[in-house]
Amino acid sequence: MVGEIAAIIAGVNAATSAIKRVAETTNDISSISSFLSSLGGAEVELARKQNEGKLSEADAVKAALAKKQIQETMAEIKDLFLVSGNSALYSEAMQAMADARKAKQAELAKAAAAKKQFRADMRQLAAVIGGVVLFLPLVLFVLLQLVTR
Repeated sequence: MVGEIAAIIAGVNAATSAIKRVAETTNDISSISSFLSSLGGAEVELARKQNEGKLSEADAVKAALAKKQIQETMAEIKDLFLVSGNSALYSEAMQAMADARKAKQAELAKAAAAKKQFRADMRQLAAVIGGVVLFLPLVLFVLLQLVTR
């Protein structure tokens, strides 16, 4: 868990510094798109980790700080788009990120449902095998008793 949070934070830091470098050196807003997706992905992963409720106190603090950093960076990106006259492009990018986030959440929910179904199937299979192992000798014993009479 600690390694996962650290990896997410490292990704946020890398994307933030890259966005700041791009903003300082170019007027080409489109070059920020890959960093936007990195931040969006990190935001989803942080939310997922926080929703699981299994973070230690230190990881929870790190996650909260990373979330704040993401929000500040996203505000800077919004400002870059607005100042450059690309507010429509910003809206499209945010809609695309929201759609990707929804798709990722649906994928995670589907995977969780498949895992839950697999576990249910395995419990059912174990019950059948256990029943056969327990009752087969009993049935054979009864049949032998009937045949040997």
